[in-house]
Amino acid sequence: MSWMNIELILLITLPALTAVLMYFSRDFNQRARNFLAVSGAGAELYLIVSLFIYNFEQVKNSNFFLQYTIGYQDTPFVINFAMDNLSLLFSLIVTGAVFLIVIFSTQYIKDKENRYFGLFFLVLASIQGSILTADLFTLYLFIEAITIFTTPLISFKKTEETTRAAMQYLFYGITGGVFFFISIILIYFNLGTLKMAAVAESFALISTPMQLTIIIFFLLALLIKLGIFPIHFWLPRAHSACPAPISALLSGVLLKVYLYIFMRLFWTMIAFDFLVELHLSAFVLDLALVSSLIGHVFALQADNLKKMLAYSSIGHIGMILAVLMLNTEAAFYGGMLHIIAHLMMKSGLFLSSGYLLQTTLSHHIDDLKGIGHKNRLVFIAFITVCLGTIGMPPLIGFVSKWYVLLAFLKARHFFGAFVVAAGSIIALIYYLRYISQAYETVKSESPSLKEELISLKAFFKSTNTMKSVIYTFTLLIIFFGLGYQLFEIPVNTAIFELLNPQKYIELVLGG
Repeated sequence: MSWMNIELILLITLPALTAVLMYFSRDFNQRARNFLAVSGAGAELYLIVSLFIYNFEQVKNSNFFLQYTIGYQDTPFVINFAMDNLSLLFSLIVTGAVFLIVIFSTQYIKDKENRYFGLFFLVLASIQGSILTADLFTLYLFIEAITIFTTPLISFKKTEETTRAAMQYLFYGITGGVFFFISIILIYFNLGTLKMAAVAESFALISTPMQLTIIIFFLLALLIKLGIFPIHFWLPRAHSACPAPISALLSGVLLKVYLYIFMRLFWTMIAFDFLVELHLSAFVLDLALVSSLIGHVFALQADNLKKMLAYSSIGHIGMILAVLMLNTEAAFYGGMLHIIAHLMMKSGLFLSSGYLLQTTLSHHIDDLKGIGHKNRLVFIAFITVCLGTIGMPPLIGFVSKWYVLLAFLKARHFFGAFVVAAGSIIALIYYLRYISQAYETVKSESPSLKEELISLKAFFKSTNTMKSVIYTFTLLIIFFGLGYQLFEIPVNTAIFELLNPQKYIELVLGG
């Protein structure tokens, strides 16, 4: 057992320990329980930010690498965790978003808080494990743990709709897990190892038909998890049925984790050249583009606010997956930047919509009449984030979409460029539907903006935690739109890891 870089195991055990404490916090008062939840998420964020700052020079020079191994290197089921610049970036952005979602949850969740936060932190531990693991069997366990722990969160409200959505989510999650497990079994029987780095070194030794079978099952598993057409219909039902913070976790955070797993498998472990040789790269690219277009079209037809946002996520995830499949530096830059942008924007949209929908009879568009006047500042924040997802300057969504568009144009993939542009136009239409409905009321029936603000002093003294989180996401979207260059180092060094998988392989096997 290696005790070096114990920070990696702490990133997994800290939220797991917090989950245990939260589960047994029934006798805590609300303030103590909220303090414990925020402290647990804050400690996780502090740890990952400290790793980034303390190792900044190594990160900057693409020399950053941490490893933690449990067991003996020669055994097939050794538990191995590793962090390079790619996993550092994803762990950092995921933890930051989760921290804000936890703060929002402390005021939004009013019933069975100990159960909610217990499950929430178990999901966080599983997410960190999925990002940090360096072997396939442990990755499979963490993926399945995510499915198992998120299912009761989806049905947290215990209605017929949420229960049906949760069961459907569980079915497709387990189905994806079965496909993933089949690939793992095939790899083990052919190579006798489950360590990703060792598989990467020897994958070429497997016969071509077996390579094709392994890759197809991996693709099926991840395309289901990502909600890519034609296996996408479960996603809007699940993501719209659960409480707003869980919707933010699923659409804003969890889909990015599966994109990370996709990259780790098909660039680090299975060289992308295998996808090209087996004629799968172009197929996945075109499928992702079709999925993106269909997602936006379905969002245009949706009369339920949260379902519309979930369909919009299908559109964005399809676009990200498609641009990554171009396998160029420009494509990776646009894709990575949009992963970060979409994480912030979709988290902000689900949280702000959750806040606004507290005063409506349902999520249907007809019941949204007047909410733009009831909560003016929150709705202005909602509109701002909507503009970001559409791709309006100077927001981060514009910057990331611009680089995605440039990547398609540089690769002379004009259908991809068309989907990016068409998606933005369609998004403008479906967001305007909801915005116009929200403002359709008599102004005299609602308080004026002056009455709501009262004064700047009163505004900044506001103790509404949910509003503060919504405004924070909105300000981040504006700030990073103007200062997106701040992502240059972490994004470019993550791209270096994708383009140079041999470095990761040698470091893991050498550790």
